[in-house]
Amino acid sequence: MIAGCSTNTTQPPANGSQTAAQTNASPDTTSSLASQPGSPQGPVETALVKPKVDACALLTSKEIESVQGEATKETKLTGQATGGFSISQCFFSLAIFINSVSLLVAQKGEGAGANDPKEFWRDTFHRKKAEEREKHRDKKKGGEAEEEGVPPQRVPAIGDEAYWVGSRVGGALYVLTGNAYVRVSIGGPADQATKIKRSKALAQKALARLY
Repeated sequence: MIAGCSTNTTQPPANGSQTAAQTNASPDTTSSLASQPGSPQGPVETALVKPKVDACALLTSKEIESVQGEATKETKLTGQATGGFSISQCFFSLAIFINSVSLLVAQKGEGAGANDPKEFWRDTFHRKKAEEREKHRDKKKGGEAEEEGVPPQRVPAIGDEAYWVGSRVGGALYVLTGNAYVRVSIGGPADQATKIKRSKALAQKALARLY
């Protein structure tokens, strides 16, 4: 496993100062966890810590350039203990800021409140899918219209399992691998299919260096 801490480690930007590009490609760690399907509601206790994994070391500037068309201008590494996870998040800033890339690695945290990524994954992507299927059947029986909302999209041939989770401002690729999961979010004007393809290409590079 690659461990360590980048010399340009910084705290994530405050929610109030985020631009649209930051919201899409580089949300702060607390927001990204809280916005995931299946996450507990309410405030999440967060502490800045030295990350177990250096997320910035999992992708090279050339690899990002091959996907986004331009090299990395700056990297910012953040380590946090939040929601029962140990989080390492790297923001790869590009010259055209909206094209920037965010990579997050979530591992089991420390102490009694530790959250196992595998259990979280099952609760998030499998239990929710079963609930949605049941809700869909009930609505069909009652003759009601289906609720709006796009469910997570399965992405094959990467990690142990992967899903694309769309949002109004873009989306992110989540990949389960061993006892961790990674989250890749890229900015830019590309359509969803292109972003899934590009996110998958970057995730594959990152996973190859994670263990």
